[in-house]
Amino acid sequence: MFSKFSRSLAKTSFKPSASFAGLNIKGALLEVFNRQDLSSAYYKAATHSPLKPLENHKVQYRQDQEPNYEVTKLKNGITVVTESQVFPNVVDMGILLDVGTRDESHETSGALNSIKQTYYKTVLNTNETINYGMVQMSGGQFSMDYDQENAYFKASCLSHDVIDIFNMVADCALEPRSVVAANAAMEKIAYEHKLEAYLRTGETFNNNLLRTAFGGHGLGNPLAGSHHNYKYLSAHVLQKFQLENISPERIFVCAAGIESHQEFVELVESKLSFIPSVSGSSHSREASHYVGGENRIQTEDNDLTIGLAFRSAPWKSQDIFALQVLSALIGSTSSPTGGAGTPGRVHQNLINKHNWIDAVRPINFNFSDAGLFGLSVTGASSNASDVLNATVSELKSLTSSIGNDELQRAKALAKANILSALERQTDRLEESAKNVKVFGKVVHQHYADQIESVTSSHINSVMAAILSSRPTFVAEGGEVNTLPSLDKIESLVKP
Repeated sequence: MFSKFSRSLAKTSFKPSASFAGLNIKGALLEVFNRQDLSSAYYKAATHSPLKPLENHKVQYRQDQEPNYEVTKLKNGITVVTESQVFPNVVDMGILLDVGTRDESHETSGALNSIKQTYYKTVLNTNETINYGMVQMSGGQFSMDYDQENAYFKASCLSHDVIDIFNMVADCALEPRSVVAANAAMEKIAYEHKLEAYLRTGETFNNNLLRTAFGGHGLGNPLAGSHHNYKYLSAHVLQKFQLENISPERIFVCAAGIESHQEFVELVESKLSFIPSVSGSSHSREASHYVGGENRIQTEDNDLTIGLAFRSAPWKSQDIFALQVLSALIGSTSSPTGGAGTPGRVHQNLINKHNWIDAVRPINFNFSDAGLFGLSVTGASSNASDVLNATVSELKSLTSSIGNDELQRAKALAKANILSALERQTDRLEESAKNVKVFGKVVHQHYADQIESVTSSHINSVMAAILSSRPTFVAEGGEVNTLPSLDKIESLVKP
């Protein structure tokens, strides 16, 4: 023990210090006996009650300020979007690719799912172990997700790690997929399909709904890919998919919490300027075509789920905000109250009145050139016809005048949902990038005002237009074949 003390004393007491007189000796002694210096400022700060102000501590305040958005397009066509620092925080970064499952073909079905399963794997500059270690050492996070129209790689870190983390994100998002990554993804996807069949999370039902509405391609492609195609997603197939679909004009790089837009632009340019611009017309995806129809899946379950939906509006339509209010007005069984203490129509008109209905949720899908709106209802298969009639009745009721109190509650809930999401920097950044992709500028600051402008007559006219289209009807469960034909359902919906 005393030899340890001697070594510690030798290391500390012979260093020049203004506090040499006894302080280092005391510290060495405390270190030997594994004790804390209770009189030190560090100990007092660490153990101080958070309910009381620190002695001699001057609080620094910073006023909230509106973020400033800047957009720059690089020479090769890549778009850079930044949000200025609102409050000292981590830096969020993302790479949004204007590529989704609607861009997959029969050959490449599941390509984005394959990339998601192994998005950490790179081989040119780093590897999976290094990438994971960089994220852990930075204290941030990194993830990738995709949908029918976008793929988004996002990360967060402290400001001094921005260069390294951005280079890593760019490599993971844009590097050609390797043989190792492709083979590892095949194994993961095989288990994913089995797990989905067991858990029945609702993804398969949504896939059936979109395939029935838009056909077996484009927006009708399954989100996780074909159940039978994953084994053919080799590195060659994935690289071909990347080469055909990822071009500079479909790459949107974004960041929030940075101090200089120009410095971030220079960082992006230094990393991605090697990607050549596309001469001539840019790649354009196939336009969606709403077809409608029916899909019935008979099982031996004692319940059934039906989805009754119709063609609605794309993102650029002014009816988007009316659809948001409609969704809030309907509510769902996953949110017992409408956010203001008043149950939505789901509980008032369906759950509380019919004991054979178990769950209800609105269907509201919006894309760049199409949309789908309706209701999904789960109930007892022995009351299959009653479940359908209740669904039709609820949808038709939305074409009638809506009371002011109910409308204000729905608008308040819709605004609360949107504003709470935009409060988070990482979600706000993703929405900003999507705004620039769709509208050419950031517009989410006006969402609340647009929702407030929605009127009862606007909702009624939007709903009447929606119900005038051919229905999309999907039923899964017991007794689905006892339900009326699609023509009969269409006649029930018409006024």
